[in-house]
Amino acid sequence: MFHERGYDATSMSDIAARLGFTKAALYRHVTGKAELLRAITRPVRADVRALLAASTAGDDRPVDQLAQLLRGLAGAAAADPGRYVLFWGPDGERSPHGPDAVCRAAVVQRLTELLERAADRGEIRDGIVPHLAARLLVGAVTGPGRPVSPSAVDVLLDGPVRRLNDGAGRGRGR
Repeated sequence: MFHERGYDATSMSDIAARLGFTKAALYRHVTGKAELLRAITRPVRADVRALLAASTAGDDRPVDQLAQLLRGLAGAAAADPGRYVLFWGPDGERSPHGPDAVCRAAVVQRLTELLERAADRGEIRDGIVPHLAARLLVGAVTGPGRPVSPSAVDVLLDGPVRRLNDGAGRGRGR
């Protein structure tokens, strides 16, 4: 219902009616909409934390780790779009300190770190602002519309990532 109507437009009475409960019976199980939203997005947080952990393993180049993380996010969002839209979208958790917000910030921070490392190694084009690019990439793969497929990540990265054979040698140029 949060996905269909939006968080603000969905009342506990609406939820109880959809479930065939009384509102009082629903409140015996949860304290309110915020708790329900956190329960709905709990699997997303678990997925995202696992993807973040995987992105720190290994000695891959930063651009490869970046691509792996973005493919993972895109794949997870495509597999469970309803939950991911609630997690990333405008009807998600309101508190900037809640578990969803902290998890979302960790993704942007990790992508920013990878982009900064890639920039230091000359693996991304000059002029890319890592924090801004991280936010744009997250939005592109998890945005409130239909999630992109993991294979679309290569297209997204084609703009900022330098190609080894771009004619400038050692990743510099353009």
